[in-house]
Amino acid sequence: MASAHIDTFARDNLPPVEQQPEYLFDLPELQYPAQLNCSDELLDRHVEAGRGDHLCIQGPGGVRWTYADLQDKANRIAGVLVNGMGLVPGNRVLLRSPNNPMLAACWFAVMKAGGIAVATMPAAARRS
Repeated sequence: MASAHIDTFARDNLPPVEQQPEYLFDLPELQYPAQLNCSDELLDRHVEAGRGDHLCIQGPGGVRWTYADLQDKANRIAGVLVNGMGLVPGNRVLLRSPNNPMLAACWFAVMKAGGIAVATMPAAARRS
């Protein structure tokens, strides 16, 4: 399977191929190019198709972002990750945050930059 990752740690530490499931992509709707950035499919294509002003995400306190709003935030964060912090495709990025719109923007930013998002939620650790 092709990968654009420069940092191959995650790929190199997968279970052996014989222990992995068989991946079947026989259905027509499962035919994807050899390389695909999920942020293109899940976010950018909506803006490109003219739906940038459609509501994409709602959050606490009346936060309402369109696809264009979310794309703008994700693009800005991705720029900081790549240009300011030196992220290269395949780097892992820990996202520790409550489930909120900014977490979604950060997740998309990591995807756009080619990283691997590892999301954790502080509330999930608080168990008695």
